Amino acid sequence: MFADDDMGDDADLLASPKFRMWLRPDGIVQLVWAPKTTVLVEDATAALEAMAQLTGGRRSPLLVDMHDTGSLDRPTRTEFTRRGDLQTAAALIVGTPLSRVMANFILGVSKPPFPVRLFDNEASAVAWLQSLVGR
Repeated sequence: MFADDDMGDDADLLASPKFRMWLRPDGIVQLVWAPKTTVLVEDATAALEAMAQLTGGRRSPLLVDMHDTGSLDRPTRTEFTRRGDLQTAAALIVGTPLSRVMANFILGVSKPPFPVRLFDNEASAVAWLQSLVGR
């Protein structure tokens, strides 16, 4: 169901039917949604609980691969931004120019309590998150 990701050999992996999450060696938490997944509020809650478990509850940067998921409804988006105590920043990898436009609009309206940026590839997203570490 999932493509191979660079998790490292000894990575702690938390998985559900809808996502995989792990703490990368650089301190970034990586979340990959299963292809064609509809992300619901309970999925957002489960992902945030998994993040808290991986990090021991400390704030960390989050890399989210959502290039093959559908749009998120308002309660689901609210759930992701409600836990500002877990995320220092979020980099979202989106799949199409249209999804980027829609996500930028939604982010402008929802105003998360941490920096959020959209990317079309993992390398740029990771570079941005790493540039914020230590600020």
